[in-house]
Amino acid sequence: MSESTPAAAGTPTSKPPVTGQGKSEGKVDKVVPRGSSTSILFTIAIVLSSVVFALPVTVAKITEGILDSTNPDHIKDTGAGLAYLGPILGWGFGSLAVLLLIVIVVYVVIYRRERTLDALKLPLLLIAIQILLGVISIIFNAFTNGGR
Repeated sequence: MSESTPAAAGTPTSKPPVTGQGKSEGKVDKVVPRGSSTSILFTIAIVLSSVVFALPVTVAKITEGILDSTNPDHIKDTGAGLAYLGPILGWGFGSLAVLLLIVIVVYVVIYRRERTLDALKLPLLLIAIQILLGVISIIFNAFTNGGR
């Protein structure tokens, strides 16, 4: 059985606005609401806001893996918790700083275009959730390690 829908039959469900104020020129304007999800900046803001917690952790783990495998300082026990801690934290927090700088620039550009924070509701919510999950993760990590 095949369903027959207006979209499947090729008939439009709603008419787009016609330009010309009553003239029948037949031209159709594309109407894109401001701050919509079709904006490339909005998409970039969503993606960047989604990786605020994951990107620095990933960069730190990659740095740890590279330093542990190459062992440039010839440390005997690279599995020790403090081996290469400085470079690992540097790369992790450095990537977080660069990411936050890019996020702030994208947010400012969006705000200057839209002149309202409505376009930033979802990206800001994602940032808030990422920060909350990061803080909860740090707190529970401290509890599971026994305060060491």
